[in-house]
Amino acid sequence: MSLQFEPAWSWIIIVGLFAVAVFVIRSAYPSQIRHLATTRQRLLQLCRLAFLLLLFLVSLRPSISVSNEDQSRSVLYLLADSSRSMQTEDGGGGRTRRAAVAEFSTSLKPLLDTLAEKCEIRLRDFADQIASTESITAAADGKLTAFGQILDLASEEMARDRVAAVLLLSDGRQAAFGDLDSDPAAAARRLGRQQRPIYSVGYGGIEAGGSQLDLSLEELDLSREVFQGNALPVRVRLKSTGAGGKPVTLRLLLENRNGVPEGKSGNLEPAAAVDSAKPVLQVTPGSDADEQTVQLQLVPEQTGDLKLAVEAEALPGEARRTNNRVETIIRVRRGGIRVACFDIIRTEQKWLRKINDSSRIQLDFQAIRTGALSSRAQIPDRFFEPGRYDAFIIGDVPASAFRPDQLQALARCCSRGAGLMMIGGRRNFGEGGYGQTVLASLLPVELPAVNPQTSGPRKMLPSRDGLSHFVMQIAAPDQNRQRWEQVPPLTGANNLQLRNNSLAQILAVSEDGLPLLIGQGTGPGRVLAFAGDTTWQWAMQGFEEEHARFWRQVIFWLTRKETDDSQAVWIQASPRDLSPGMPTELTFGARDPQGQPLTDLQFQVEVVNPAGKASSLIPRSLGDSSAAEFLETLLPGDYWARVRALRDGQPFGNIGVTRFHVLQRDPELDDPAADFALLREISHASGGEFLSEDQLREKLQSWVEQGLPGLSVRRQEQISLWDNWGTLLLLTAILTTEWTLRRRSGLA
Repeated sequence: MSLQFEPAWSWIIIVGLFAVAVFVIRSAYPSQIRHLATTRQRLLQLCRLAFLLLLFLVSLRPSISVSNEDQSRSVLYLLADSSRSMQTEDGGGGRTRRAAVAEFSTSLKPLLDTLAEKCEIRLRDFADQIASTESITAAADGKLTAFGQILDLASEEMARDRVAAVLLLSDGRQAAFGDLDSDPAAAARRLGRQQRPIYSVGYGGIEAGGSQLDLSLEELDLSREVFQGNALPVRVRLKSTGAGGKPVTLRLLLENRNGVPEGKSGNLEPAAAVDSAKPVLQVTPGSDADEQTVQLQLVPEQTGDLKLAVEAEALPGEARRTNNRVETIIRVRRGGIRVACFDIIRTEQKWLRKINDSSRIQLDFQAIRTGALSSRAQIPDRFFEPGRYDAFIIGDVPASAFRPDQLQALARCCSRGAGLMMIGGRRNFGEGGYGQTVLASLLPVELPAVNPQTSGPRKMLPSRDGLSHFVMQIAAPDQNRQRWEQVPPLTGANNLQLRNNSLAQILAVSEDGLPLLIGQGTGPGRVLAFAGDTTWQWAMQGFEEEHARFWRQVIFWLTRKETDDSQAVWIQASPRDLSPGMPTELTFGARDPQGQPLTDLQFQVEVVNPAGKASSLIPRSLGDSSAAEFLETLLPGDYWARVRALRDGQPFGNIGVTRFHVLQRDPELDDPAADFALLREISHASGGEFLSEDQLREKLQSWVEQGLPGLSVRRQEQISLWDNWGTLLLLTAILTTEWTLRRRSGLA
């Protein structure tokens, strides 16, 4: 037992203040009470000095330190890894790692029984959770190994125990995701500060499965959206070990959803070898430690959300095959608007390409060479196949860039319903020679042979007819003209003149009334003539949304899709390929026939997991859309997300559906290589050791003979002498006594 002080301030300050106070009391106070009897004076001074002395002692904050020996019973923990990586058959003698652990723990039973006379023995199995067990068996079925979480859970269980030591039997293989993936070393250090050392024993070969031969597919790289019948390049990273000089066959697999209802997954089948598809590829690794990116190609014919996989055929003798396949989900769109655009390479083309970001539009560009490099053979005939494209855009390209038969084919496509648009330039309209072609009768403007493009700013404004026309709606009806007045002017334009007896409409004009955009909606195919070619300046000057909306609406109108509202309610997941435990963000919303977001709806969202369990989510607003996070992704397989929209409590539009995929790979078995380095780190961080089986056996024997570490523990207890009720009551009693004496003496 010892007396200790923790002064509130420095000793010099406290002693100085006390000395000053004593001086004041001894010099000034007697003059106030000199008329009283001597005994009464001394009592009053004594009360003040006692109060002052007690305050002095309180400011020193005294306490008594008492040392006690903890006589409680000690506990010894034995933690045995029961994750699936412990099924790997490299535990010696053809045994699994877990079987080796079970055999070793059985051999320790005599020592543990002897130690049980001195301490309590607790057996625990662990993987992603910790569980009490009566004995260590050969069973190992834990899905994940989360050392950080396990050590923290063990620490919580040990909170009230005198823990002599923790024995850890494991392969050291960490396989955890999300919240489970906490730092094992940090958790071990926390146990070390609590004087709970970890003694670990490692099991398994450094190279898993006893085999050097392995193929692994990683880093699947492809576009997740494609239009039906279009080629989709699929790139994948192939890592090979021990396969140098051995042919490896890679194969594309695609889900067959014929006859499969929504919410169910179809079978993965070899992708069809049609057209430009390349569904099978054979490569030969150049060395036993080889990495290479290979490319296959898919041409999907079915539409919808389809699962796609790349698979490497297993080599003879390859023990680990769970990493021979990678999977994802792609969206194959039906009825996507396909537009062919012929133009020289110029800035306008660069910005038109951004229309491809739309989920409903695909623009295919054919760059045209002019001058000495021009040739009629540069445009492939596939562009003019019947039904291949829904619309055609001709930029600054002369008629001579096309063969006559190609122009005839283009005219036939338009007669069957395809849209046609010609935009401004120096080598088109009449200047480009189109007045002498079959397209002359389709275009709604005169095509004089000499009609050069003029320079100078041309403000583009809606005409009387254009003010309410779908193409010209870049803002709300009451703000549309005002918004057009804010849009930067075109830099130059062609002089367009409406053809005599034409049924076309002038949709946009310059400030001085010259036609800039003329549309003709009669007949099978719709046609637009646009005088400008510098709308890219809108985007560059802060009107990117107006630029994109104008061009999207141009294409929707040309293809008669301006009233297409079949998918008013939409939903998408990001990411769509997940590791177990990873969250995904669901974004959803609804749009009107013009593609504008609807914000007056309520949404109901649910996700159905691979086992058929439905979970409802709570949406949060993002302004023009809504979102919800889904976290319950531990179960591998396909998840289906559905969103319903309500307006005033009534269903609105379609039910939006998407799906995402949790990887089928087993994180425990993909790479079950033992990690003794992690076990060493855990042991050393806790103040323990990494041992062999024989060394641990010797350690236990020494504990039997000499006693367990920490059996005799002395605990220090601090007893405060100042912050208690007794001190407060004593101070109060002194003050009360002085007050009573002063009152009886007639003092205030």
